[in-house]
Amino acid sequence: MNFKNLNYYLLLILSIGIFSCNTAQKKEDTQQDETTENQTEQVNETLTEETKQENELTIYQNSFLGISTDTKISDYEGKLEKDVLQTGEGDFDIYNIKDSEGNVVGYFSPFGEMEDSVGIITVTSELAQTEDGIKIGDSFKTLLEKYPNLEVFGSEIEGYTQATVGRLGYRLDEQHYNYELKPSDIKSETKIIEITIR
Repeated sequence: MNFKNLNYYLLLILSIGIFSCNTAQKKEDTQQDETTENQTEQVNETLTEETKQENELTIYQNSFLGISTDTKISDYEGKLEKDVLQTGEGDFDIYNIKDSEGNVVGYFSPFGEMEDSVGIITVTSELAQTEDGIKIGDSFKTLLEKYPNLEVFGSEIEGYTQATVGRLGYRLDEQHYNYELKPSDIKSETKIIEITIR
């Protein structure tokens, strides 16, 4: 074998080695790209599901999950479940409100002569929030910063304390037995425990 042929074979072997390395690297890069794409799709699906849940549980000034006060209960079959609410003032018939997954996220008492209309809607889910981002678990300080002109009321029987803004009420985890209160009567760290639509 002459020197020229030897160089040719060495060059051929070297070319095959480089080509094999490049092919293996491309295959590895492709697998990494596919893995990254799959992870990105999973993250996007999770974010889409969370956004859907957040949008579904938005508390508006006049409705929650498409249910509005002063409308017929019969309009919402499938989203409701009859129940009884026990309080210090007695037992009351209520309708639990369910989200798209069947979880109870709030309730209302029926009212009207025939008790066939939606009364005050009480939202109990910590996943729900108002259009302004206020939710159960937020502090009174957060609420007051957002709405400095809110009004606060107590209740003579149960000490039920509530701040109101428009048609929305925010039940606070603090008891006051005087009806008329000032925002300064409420501790800033007091939490919101329910949100109502009147």
